[in-house]
Amino acid sequence: MVVTAQPACATRVVSLDGCADQYALGLLPGEDIAALSDRAALDESYYRDRAKSFRRLRPQVESVLALRPDVVLRTWGGDAKLIAALQRNHITVININDVNTYPQAKDELMRVGHLLGADGQAQAEARAMEASLDGIDHIGVGKSVRYYTPSGYSAGPDTSVGYMLQTLGFTLESSEKGFFYLPPEVLLGETPDVFALGYYDDRYQSVRAPGRNALMRRRIAERPHLTLPSQMITCFAWYTAYDLEALSRKGLN
Repeated sequence: MVVTAQPACATRVVSLDGCADQYALGLLPGEDIAALSDRAALDESYYRDRAKSFRRLRPQVESVLALRPDVVLRTWGGDAKLIAALQRNHITVININDVNTYPQAKDELMRVGHLLGADGQAQAEARAMEASLDGIDHIGVGKSVRYYTPSGYSAGPDTSVGYMLQTLGFTLESSEKGFFYLPPEVLLGETPDVFALGYYDDRYQSVRAPGRNALMRRRIAERPHLTLPSQMITCFAWYTAYDLEALSRKGLN
């Protein structure tokens, strides 16, 4: 993979996956974006409304090279064959790192913005992120929370989801690390103050999964809960602070 330490002076940028799309859409003027990934306009894409006017493609060698990009942005998109082809054609690849906290998100925002020659826009987004964090209503103080998805997964304090919930003031129900499967029979025996629901805003997501059965729906309905929008939890970066502030102002259901 190509690693660049200097600004790429991007004029034609292609993004290879849904998370990289957000950096392109959040940092670059439209004339610099040659194409986005085929996930850029999905509901889980934070800047999906901006994405609709751009060409979208799958991360395939022929499709990407045909656009003659100067820079390719990626987090997980593109296989080894594609990356090797980009290298042979001397195309700069900017690899975006996973982050789990807002200080990390700010550092990555500034790094990628610099490499794209978009320092000013990155600085503006960083200021907006800080303003949103300052405006958060800490609705979770004194309350325990259990994150849960329709597929039965929960999240620990070391994950981006756990971090966001702690930013709201919550104490996580469990200290188990990472994302992990939580059997329904275990969850039914728990009594968190609040449920934080991930991907429940998509009625078609895991329709036959454990978290959709009648007992689980009843347990969730019995307790205060909040729904984390899919765009907040699919790709964690600086912009999730905007939704986190809005979520805190909305309060619990």
